[in-house]
Amino acid sequence: MEYPLEEKIGIPDLLIGREKEFAMFDKWISLIPDKASKSRVILARRKSGKTSFIQRIFNRLWLANGQVIPFYYDIPDQKKWYPDFAIEYFCAFASQYISFLERDSRLIRKPLLLEEIREYGESKNDPFLISTVDSLREYKKMEHYGTMWDLAASAPHRFASQTETRFLVILDE
Repeated sequence: MEYPLEEKIGIPDLLIGREKEFAMFDKWISLIPDKASKSRVILARRKSGKTSFIQRIFNRLWLANGQVIPFYYDIPDQKKWYPDFAIEYFCAFASQYISFLERDSRLIRKPLLLEEIREYGESKNDPFLISTVDSLREYKKMEHYGTMWDLAASAPHRFASQTETRFLVILDE
């Protein structure tokens, strides 16, 4: 199996014994295209394999190249300026979205910059990417930082609504 998202577990073969959990999540994921799945949270004590499990789900979905596009974001445990966080989140989302479309796993490991995302949007005539990048820049100039975050955080939902695609947003904190 290819691993577009490097798993924190180290050697991927170390993730074993989760067949029941993967089967349950596979069933849940299969309902996403029909909008029949509700949000899920994985709670467990520290060092129990949560991150490895969700990274494997991402890798499996990305490789399947099916109807559900995975988006994985690891929320850093550090203070971050709100506008920078919004831009970083959107760049991660857009890069993984483009990565999935283009089947280029390098974009998962090194997200594109706003300008590169805009250039891609122009080359593919994608108004959603172009307008989101332009709006983020404009809101930053106007110091509307909360609006920047709202725009970035809603990107997966807005893109799904406009393009009739489905995203699985995986937030790891």
